[in-house]
Amino acid sequence: MKTLKVVFILFCCALIFFELYILRNSKNTAEPSETETEAETETEAEMEVEIESYSIPLVNLLLDENETETEIETEAESEPPTEETELIPKNVPIFMYHTSSEDNPGDLTELYVKPSEFEKQVQYLIENGYTLCTFDDYNNLNNIDKPVFLTFDDGYKENYTEIFPILKKYNVKITVFLMLDHIKDSNITLDMIVEMSNSGLVKFESHTISHPDLAVISSNETLLIEELENSKMQIEEITRKPVVAIAYPNGKFNDAVKEKCSEFYSFGLRSDLGMHNTEYDPFEVRRLRVNRNTSLDGFISSLG
Repeated sequence: MKTLKVVFILFCCALIFFELYILRNSKNTAEPSETETEAETETEAEMEVEIESYSIPLVNLLLDENETETEIETEAESEPPTEETELIPKNVPIFMYHTSSEDNPGDLTELYVKPSEFEKQVQYLIENGYTLCTFDDYNNLNNIDKPVFLTFDDGYKENYTEIFPILKKYNVKITVFLMLDHIKDSNITLDMIVEMSNSGLVKFESHTISHPDLAVISSNETLLIEELENSKMQIEEITRKPVVAIAYPNGKFNDAVKEKCSEFYSFGLRSDLGMHNTEYDPFEVRRLRVNRNTSLDGFISSLG
């Protein structure tokens, strides 16, 4: 009996030791050692650093791509179509005006076309099937039967007070080549410019900042770029529309001017030589001058 008790006690002890052994092993399996934990932590940290080292440039790349897409979308919304379709040779009358007054012209009387005469000219164009265009339409001239351009240089206040009401009355378009310094000199305001631009009837293009002789300053590249690029940028900032053309002040230019203009614009306009043709150099666009003494018959004969 005593022997059985000893055997039973030994069996219980063995059972206890066996359970402790199983419990210890299960704990070791469930809870890794400190060394293993540190190794795993280091591995995870290395992975995080590695992920960060790749993800940061990737984020930047995505941002760059998104910014580029935004820029492209903005340009696509604002810029005129730039299809590479070759233009069919066609005569295009491009008239050059400056400002307007019925009875009280300024010092340069010949520049002040009478509003009543301008209205007669517009009426004739409409009644005879002409389409009044801006340079946003130039690349689409193959599809326009009788295009004509009415352009105004400098940016006088009278473009707003005298000409703009006629444009709204007949729903026709003109181009104003804006000289930035002329804004303060002529009393035209930014609000007037924005209103005309937003109407869709007046497209503002560049006439430089200070109206210099571009041929004379062409040897000074810094000054030339300031007159060409800065005027474009400022007008675009005011109107929120792309500037694609420049009218050379007093029609003065040379090859260096044309080359530099081609970096910022698609067209450069002269102030002489008469009828333009689409096969001519786009940086030597010809114009027909309209003065105060231009009669309606004279205007009609210029149409060719």
